[in-house]
Amino acid sequence: MDKLVTVTNADSEVSPRGGTAAQASRSRARRSPEYRAAREEYAAIRALREKNWIAAHIRERRYELDLTQQELASQAGTSHSYISKLESGEHIPTIPVLNRILAVLDEQLLIGIERQTPGQEPEREFAPAPQSMSA
Repeated sequence: MDKLVTVTNADSEVSPRGGTAAQASRSRARRSPEYRAAREEYAAIRALREKNWIAAHIRERRYELDLTQQELASQAGTSHSYISKLESGEHIPTIPVLNRILAVLDEQLLIGIERQTPGQEPEREFAPAPQSMSA
């Protein structure tokens, strides 16, 4: 879920202070470099989510935790270039590497199976992803 939610009537509804939410956001962005940077980062994450939701999720969570790509790579036992390619949407990680990355981000990968039966709610089962993928 995106952290910055688009307000449907942001350009038309006037706040009690006399301006729209969109105007207030633009004003904050002009005054605050940090706000502007966060707004731009979340816009990039939203665009990336259309291309590769795993990459977008990792980038968003890393941003929330204020980690650099280098810090994430070091803690996950991989390279900075790997994290960079992953976050650009150019690469899909293996399950063991994704498990290590998510552990650094205080998250756990779950594997799910969904059974579709016509006329019924889908039946879903989830379990933690295995730590290693050996045959």
